[in-house]
Amino acid sequence: MSYNKAYEPVRSAPASGDYELIDVDPYFGRVVSYLRPSDVAVWAASTAAFPLSLIAWEKLDPVAGSFKRPGPVPGTALRAATLLGFTGGFFAAYIRSLKRFLGWSENAREVAKDRYEIKKLLLQGQLPYHENESTLNDRMKDISNRNSQYSFALMAILPWFNMAYHPYHGTDIRKYYETRPGEETWGFELKPYEEIKAEYATVVE
Repeated sequence: MSYNKAYEPVRSAPASGDYELIDVDPYFGRVVSYLRPSDVAVWAASTAAFPLSLIAWEKLDPVAGSFKRPGPVPGTALRAATLLGFTGGFFAAYIRSLKRFLGWSENAREVAKDRYEIKKLLLQGQLPYHENESTLNDRMKDISNRNSQYSFALMAILPWFNMAYHPYHGTDIRKYYETRPGEETWGFELKPYEEIKAEYATVVE
């Protein structure tokens, strides 16, 4: 199924934030690649905190009973706790990074990185969000976006990530054709977006 001007998906305006919107539904790999050292630190701290908490709990309230000598925590319990901490820490780090894409937290570093990446793709004559690389038809791209956008709000209940390339990112491509202070040193001469779209028309439309 192919969407056209007479039959296009309807999208509401993105939720507003205090900072610039980068992408309302970024690809999973992109969110991970934008993790800051502080995000990785949260991830690592969570991974360590869970098993250490079990050990501390055993010392404070031994399984053998009050005023008894604390025993060793079973290896299976420590491994399970580490896995939970690792998974929970990743979710926390992922959400922190994703909020910057949405403009819900400070994102100056991410805005600059995004502008460089998208401009470079446009310079190379490629679609900015790789939707031409997707094997999904237009309807499935639409459905994929509707399933994954803002799904992080229920991450603790049902982890769901955007694993599909689609064109629904809530941004105006024209902003990448503007030259902001400092970007002139990149030396990018961008190919018109309409020409790029026309080249992939048989795939995208």
